[in-house]
Amino acid sequence: MRFILFLALWSGTAGADSVDDWLMRMNDAAVNLSYQGIFVYVNGSNLETMQVAHQVDDGIVRERIYSLNGAPREIVRDAEQVWCYVPEQKMGMHEFRQVPKQSFPNILPRRLGQLSDNYSLTLGREDRIADRTAQQILIAPRDEYRYGYVLWADRKTGLLLKAALVANENEPVEQYMFTKVSIGDNIDSVDLASNTGKENLKWFGPADGSPGPVNDEVLNPGWAVTELPDGFELSTQIKRISPINKRMMEHYVYSDGLAAVSVFIEVLNVVNTTPLIKGTTRIGAVHAFGHTQDGYHVTVVGGVPSRTVDMMAMSVKKLLE
Repeated sequence: MRFILFLALWSGTAGADSVDDWLMRMNDAAVNLSYQGIFVYVNGSNLETMQVAHQVDDGIVRERIYSLNGAPREIVRDAEQVWCYVPEQKMGMHEFRQVPKQSFPNILPRRLGQLSDNYSLTLGREDRIADRTAQQILIAPRDEYRYGYVLWADRKTGLLLKAALVANENEPVEQYMFTKVSIGDNIDSVDLASNTGKENLKWFGPADGSPGPVNDEVLNPGWAVTELPDGFELSTQIKRISPINKRMMEHYVYSDGLAAVSVFIEVLNVVNTTPLIKGTTRIGAVHAFGHTQDGYHVTVVGGVPSRTVDMMAMSVKKLLE
């Protein structure tokens, strides 16, 4: 009798949570919670173990991600810049944080109602991730231009504990999962600082102490993507300086509320020694397509199927000046 009563109470509580509630809880947790822990990232046969410390203090995010296997690598975000350390290659890269880093998944409330037009959203089972109870959320695409998502959120805080991007027949193309996590604790400043000294690396990016941002908002964009999958909208448009070749490029970001695709456009230069993407390439779930057009190079990159970046890249048009 007690067991039957427990099942009835549990079912009623679980039913009170909607998919929309869970998506907003995950978004709020990604924006507002501090946490630290260890997660694994799986991409095909490649498996990486990463240590992360993520602190939110009065709306300012500081973060450090450090690889625990393979070649040492670090990404450090402070209040103004993102620093990437690759000590094995004696190289570093840094940029001003002009484009807000999108936490995954970072769903804007105004787009939440539109997601169901392009995805089927359902609640799955409960599971145990990193010794915490997690709620599964299933997000299946309604067309072939986007991946599906299987997410597991912490029941107590809403923090995303495990995520998988899935293609046809629910085949995972990329996934990550916390194996250990501490949520809401104060994070020591030492855990947010790089292990690698800056002085021994060759740095690419703006000179230290340079005044003002390196990115400027594009008030009069010169380009447009004329063929987009349903639900994708232009969310960001900026001019930015490439940290590698120091050349100006236009950068457009299109999103459907979950998936995001970046479009980079730069003037071709015969003396440019930086390799340019030509045709389709893939790294894990990320596809890229590059081609030349009217003296410019167009590169489209996103965590979407290859047909999406191919279609968008070939439909880029220069607007009349």
